[in-house]
Amino acid sequence: MSAQKVIIRIHDGNIYFNDQLFLPVERSNLPVDSIPFNRIRNIYWEIEQLEFDKANHRLKVRVSNFFQRDTASFQLQNPKSTIDFIEFDQLLDISALKQCLRYSMTELSRLDQASTEAYEDISHSLPGNRQQRMKRTNLLFRSTPSRETFHKEFTIHFKDAVFKLGYVVFEHPVQETRELVRFKIRNDFLLPEFDLIKSYFMKALRTRKFNVTARIIAENRKVVRTEATSMIINLINEDLIDSIRNIRTTGITKPPFHAVPDKSLFTSNDIFDEFAPDEKEGNIFNQSEEEILKFLLSTSRARNRKQLEYLAGQKQVARSKLKFTLHPFFGFLFTIEGERMNHFVWELLNTHATYIWSAGKGEQEMELQYRRVEEAINQVRNSGREQYKQAYRTLPHDPDLVFNVIVHENVNSPFIDGFVMWRHRLNEMIV
Repeated sequence: MSAQKVIIRIHDGNIYFNDQLFLPVERSNLPVDSIPFNRIRNIYWEIEQLEFDKANHRLKVRVSNFFQRDTASFQLQNPKSTIDFIEFDQLLDISALKQCLRYSMTELSRLDQASTEAYEDISHSLPGNRQQRMKRTNLLFRSTPSRETFHKEFTIHFKDAVFKLGYVVFEHPVQETRELVRFKIRNDFLLPEFDLIKSYFMKALRTRKFNVTARIIAENRKVVRTEATSMIINLINEDLIDSIRNIRTTGITKPPFHAVPDKSLFTSNDIFDEFAPDEKEGNIFNQSEEEILKFLLSTSRARNRKQLEYLAGQKQVARSKLKFTLHPFFGFLFTIEGERMNHFVWELLNTHATYIWSAGKGEQEMELQYRRVEEAINQVRNSGREQYKQAYRTLPHDPDLVFNVIVHENVNSPFIDGFVMWRHRLNEMIV
C-alpha cells in the first residue's frame, strides 16, 4: 500500500496540520536550538506517515518534499487522532536543513529549473532515500468532506413503506448521489403491528400514497443524513386510529365470512381473520371479548340489546370467555353456571330468540361441553334454525344435552315489558 502523504506548514514556531490545528515545534525533534523557527514563515513540507503510537499519540514521519508548492489540499486535511508529538525520521543535517529553509523563504514562489536541480541534489543526500518504508496501519489524515444539501419532494405508496414503533420507513433513490436511500418519518402513534392493516389506513386517509418533503445531506456525494416529513403521515393520530378500530370491529358482524368447516365458536384473538381471509392480521388492537360487545352495543340499535347487556353483565361466568359465532349469523355464546348444570346461551345480534343448551356439571369437562355445543350450532348453520328445532322435538337426541328456546315477545309493546318476561323465563331455566 502506498504511503499516506499530507502537507504541513511551518509558521511562527508552529507546525500546522491545517489552519486551526498545530503543534509548537518544541513538540517535535526539529533542531529548535540551532534554527530560529519562530522566524520561519509559511514553509510547506510534504510528509509521509511511518508509524503512530496510539498510547502516547506520537507520530513518526519522513519528509518527502521540502519544497512543496501545491498546497491546495492543506486546508482540507483533518487528523483522525490526537497528535502530541511529531518525530521526523532521517532529517537533513543542520547545515542542509538551514539551506532548505532559507531557500524556501526567498525563492519558493519562483523556483526555476536550476533551483529544482539544487533541491534534488540535497534530497538525494538523504540516507536510505530508497529504503523500504514500514507498513502503515493508521492513516491519520483525511480530507474534510465536501458537504452538500439537497431538498426533495416526492410521493411514496403505502405498500412500499413499513410501519415501525414511532415512525414509518421507506426507501427512495437520490439522483444526485446515485443511491437508494432509507428515509424515516416520525409519528408517535404508529406501532409495528399497524403494518398488517395498512389497507385500513389507506381507506381512512382516502389515498394509497403519501407525500414526502425531504432534506438530504451528503458528504463527498454520499448521503450521511436525511430528514423527512409528510402532511399525510401527520394525519395519523389517536382519532384516526380509533376510527380504524371501530371500522374493523363493525366489520366482524357483516358477511361475507370465511367459512371454516366444523367451527362455529371464535375468540377475540381469531375472529378478525374470519371476515377478511386475505388479511391475516388478527386482533391488532388486542380487544377483549367484552370490549367488542360493549362497542357493538353502543353503535347498534339491536332489538335484543337489553338481553345482551343482562347476559354480559349479570350472568356470564367470569372464568369463562365470551365466545362469538359468525354462521349463520353473528352472535354471542354466553356461559352461565347454575347449581346443577352449565348453561350455554346463544344470543344472536338483533334477532328474535335465545337458544340455550344445558349440560350437567361434572358429567363432562367444560371444554368437551363447548365442543358439543359447537356441534349443535354447526347443525343449526347447516340445516337452519327451524329445521333444527323441529328435529330436536321429533328425533332422538342426547339426553344429557338439553335444548330450550326463549322467544323475544312484546319487544315493541307500549304496555308489556317483554324484557322482564324474557328474564323471568331465563332464570327459571338456570338450575
